[in-house]
Amino acid sequence: MTDARPPEFSRPVLLRSLRDARQDTPREITVEATSAECARVARRLDIPAVASLTCRYRLSPQPRGAIMAEGALTARLMQTCVMTLDDFEDVIAERFVIRFVPVSEFREDQSGDYEGIDEIPYDGDSVDLGEAAVEQLALDLDPYPRRPGVGYPAGVTADKDLSPDTVSSLPDEPVRRPFAGLAQLKRPKK
Repeated sequence: MTDARPPEFSRPVLLRSLRDARQDTPREITVEATSAECARVARRLDIPAVASLTCRYRLSPQPRGAIMAEGALTARLMQTCVMTLDDFEDVIAERFVIRFVPVSEFREDQSGDYEGIDEIPYDGDSVDLGEAAVEQLALDLDPYPRRPGVGYPAGVTADKDLSPDTVSSLPDEPVRRPFAGLAQLKRPKK
């Protein structure tokens, strides 16, 4: 069964309007969410609020029906601090590149190339720039947001705070292995 819900922020662009333009001149399109769309996006992303969401695209037709999209996303939103549980305002400004490809040309990347250009399959005669912006915003959100100025509790150190000098000065404590007992159960009895 497919999900028939309409996208929270939808801005479809007809492909023929992109292909009718000169091949060597990319088309620039800016999409901006209304306040009602921002509220729906906030619910979808499970964050307190989205005050604004804008994405500027530079679209270039490519062979075999593909469309290269260079985007510049900006969003003002509220997030909840994982340390204090207080809401705080945050701004996201990111650049990205994606490629819209026809469903018939779309192939799941089996190589694990995480640095390559993301491909978004499309079916029909349009691509949805609003939905692509929401998906990019979801990728750009910090999964563990902290309000600026909030540190870690006493005695807690983040991995990124551990330098080789710090690690070598840590006390020699035995490493706890919580599943060691299970390993003992798997060993054959003598």
